[in-house]
Amino acid sequence: DLHSFPTRRSSDLTSDLKKVLSNVKNRGILGEIQLGSIFEQILAPDQYEENVKTTSGSERVEFAVKLPGDGNETVYLPIDAKFPGDTYSNLMDAYEAGDKAGIEDAGKKLDNALKKAAKDIHDKYIEPPNTTDFGIMFLPFEGLYAEVVRRGLVEELQRSYKVNISGPTTMSAMLNSLQMGFRTLAIQKHSGEVWNMLSAVKTEFGKFGDVLASTLRLDRKSVV
Repeated sequence: DLHSFPTRRSSDLTSDLKKVLSNVKNRGILGEIQLGSIFEQILAPDQYEENVKTTSGSERVEFAVKLPGDGNETVYLPIDAKFPGDTYSNLMDAYEAGDKAGIEDAGKKLDNALKKAAKDIHDKYIEPPNTTDFGIMFLPFEGLYAEVVRRGLVEELQRSYKVNISGPTTMSAMLNSLQMGFRTLAIQKHSGEVWNMLSAVKTEFGKFGDVLASTLRLDRKSVV
């Protein structure tokens, strides 16, 4: 009898999700799994590597697209998943509560967390000519990506740390673009060409991010 099975309320499911995301390790695994799934769907196994050293240091980036350099050498495009779950969750709670002071405080903490994450990517994984002169930070939820766009952080992180932000949809678009064109590039000395190639994608999906951010802004106004 189907009626004999207990039902789960949406609040229970939300609570379960918060419990999962409250653990830093779980959050990291969640982002890495999602990013890995996108890679598997779009790129061939020989077009990227997992947990690879892209610099002369000891740090390993979660994923790196393999781009052709001069001769037979490989140039890596480092991509790392980040999810500042606590700060983002606190900001969402403040929005729901209509707490203006809480929104401002949590917003600043989210900004700082993302700047720190971008600096980590820049310092640990970017080292031309072994890599491109920029990296990508993957955010596993479109809502978080939209919040970053709304807060104007995308340009700042690009300018200060040479790190671009991507959500699930923009990551898929970027990898599709690379998959179609990266074999024709010789970018060891001109890694900026990769970003030029992706500029059309960046523009188009920047519009997508703006739409998400506008929707998010309207939602925020309804609760503040």
